Amino acid sequence: MNTTPMTTKGEQAKNQLIAAALAQFGEYGLHATTRDIAALAGQNIAAIPYYFGSKEDLYLACAQWIADFISEHFRPHVLAAEALFAAPNPDKAAMRELLHRACQNMIMLLTHDETLNLSKFISREQLSPTRAYQLVHHQVIEPMHCHFTNLLAAYTGRDADSTQTIIHAHALIGQILAFRLGRETILLRAGWTQFDEEKTALISQVITCHIDLILQGLTHRSLEL
Repeated sequence: MNTTPMTTKGEQAKNQLIAAALAQFGEYGLHATTRDIAALAGQNIAAIPYYFGSKEDLYLACAQWIADFISEHFRPHVLAAEALFAAPNPDKAAMRELLHRACQNMIMLLTHDETLNLSKFISREQLSPTRAYQLVHHQVIEPMHCHFTNLLAAYTGRDADSTQTIIHAHALIGQILAFRLGRETILLRAGWTQFDEEKTALISQVITCHIDLILQGLTHRSLEL
């Protein structure tokens, strides 16, 4: 990848290309053309090899942008989880609250139209993974998934390394992802035209209720074992 030092103008051009590339790659994958990406960004096609080296390098740059974006929005939750587990006796109420906040943050991000291209990009990578997914997975998705699993396990008294616990955590996260991947279904079923602040708040209330039911149910089952 090109490592040419960036000026303010250069950073702007680079950001415009990444935004355009996310839209095009999200829609067409690597079949997207550099010509269309450059046109959407309002840049000369030569700007892509100048700033990134190749279309494949631009694709990886988009993956890195996504990793940085996710990291920025979830860093407070990760730090809070690390602080909880560093304490001698982690507080269960604090664990529950942290799970709620992390899920509410995820709901907020996944109901915004501004993150739609990001979701399309990642959805393609989930179904047909490339090096780009490995980059995002190892940098942010796996660590966040582990923190989520650890919180769920610590609260319910389960083994965090158990495949079953990992699946429980993944299923819980999947409830939130359904509002992005099944966006059109819930809009039509609920008679909504879009996700606004009121509707996002309602989704958060329902997911919070589900989290508590799952935490209570898994804790009860653990006590029975």
